[in-house]
Amino acid sequence: MKLKPLKISAELESVSYESVVADEDQIFDGIEINDAELLDTDLRRLISYNSVIKNSNLSNNEFDNADLTDTRFINCDFSNTVFNGASVHNVEFINCKMIGVSFDESRIKNVKFQGSLLNLSGISESKLESVLFEHARMVTADFYNNKFKNIGFENCDLTEARFFDTSLKGVDISSSHFESLSIKREDLEGCIVSSIQAIQMAALMGLVVKDD
Repeated sequence: MKLKPLKISAELESVSYESVVADEDQIFDGIEINDAELLDTDLRRLISYNSVIKNSNLSNNEFDNADLTDTRFINCDFSNTVFNGASVHNVEFINCKMIGVSFDESRIKNVKFQGSLLNLSGISESKLESVLFEHARMVTADFYNNKFKNIGFENCDLTEARFFDTSLKGVDISSSHFESLSIKREDLEGCIVSSIQAIQMAALMGLVVKDD
């Protein structure tokens, strides 16, 4: 699954996290932040575009109504961070720790979660379009009442993930792994699975598979 490349300048201004915290406008524009400690920070209404944030602690934050565009996060910790009503477009989360992260009533488009840890994460009542989860661990992740369009799960761990009122029609999970999965039969219709997964799904639905 291919996504549109991010529009990030080759040369960015390197800034310290102290200057970021001191900026009341909360606007990241053409900057690179490295080794920042921004935990327990109110980042509501943050605007970020054409920027890279690396090796930073962003855990226990509030990104309510944040507007993230053409931004790359690398090796960042977002544990227990809340994105309520956020607009996340053309963004990459690379090797990020996102345990317990929450996206509620958000708009997520052209976004990649690569090599990231999303156990216990939750995405609810959100619109997702052209979103790729790649080599991501998503154990006990919750998806509730979302609209999916062009979504990919490639080589992910979906063990005990839960999909409620979130249709997987046209979604390919065949390369991903799960020991168990919670999903209603109607939300599973049209999902693309491997032959082994089909047997697992049948067992989850209470069917008995009998070989001749």
